[in-house]
Amino acid sequence: MQKTNIYKSSKTLRFITIIFSVFQFSFSYSQVYDGQIISKSNDTTTVKILIKGDMIFKNNKILSLQKKVTVLTNTTEKDYFPKDLKSFKIRMNDKVKVYDNVNDLEFAERMYANKLKLYYKLVWQETKISPYFIIFRVFMVLKPNGEIKNIIPNGLSRLITQDEMLAKFTDCKISLDKIKNDEMKIRNEEKLVEFIADYEKNCFE
Repeated sequence: MQKTNIYKSSKTLRFITIIFSVFQFSFSYSQVYDGQIISKSNDTTTVKILIKGDMIFKNNKILSLQKKVTVLTNTTEKDYFPKDLKSFKIRMNDKVKVYDNVNDLEFAERMYANKLKLYYKLVWQETKISPYFIIFRVFMVLKPNGEIKNIIPNGLSRLITQDEMLAKFTDCKISLDKIKNDEMKIRNEEKLVEFIADYEKNCFE
């Protein structure tokens, strides 16, 4: 019995050590990306953007960029927060992503920008159940008057359910009727962008 307990304790200790090593590696590793920062006065500067750690966990990279962008000049690091910049661009996996300052509070990835703007972000939230946090997606629609609609993707066959769309777009009868009649089915991000462009044309021209 004692040997069994020792074995179980040893196995548990090894598991904890492995997990700790993975996290330590992830957060001690850094990557440098090509990018640009755009100041509040629209000055554009080509830079190297440093992301510390988060090598393994893609969501951690996104969460990190939403809080601040770290610019590397030689060996000097400088952090820029949403209040400091209008936007920034970063090249990751051969794709250029644009992050805009939203209300001086956070950066969010731009998906559509005209009179209306559509953004994508991740939200980290504490829970009382292991692993004691969850990360979920949010799409943000920014209206010309500064109002923000947060749309939560929670569908199975659709990215966003009909009920969620009906609740969030009551301010535009044309678009609301299209949702009610199931003319607008948001199956993926491309369809969401199409809907936002149509919503803009219907009620923001």
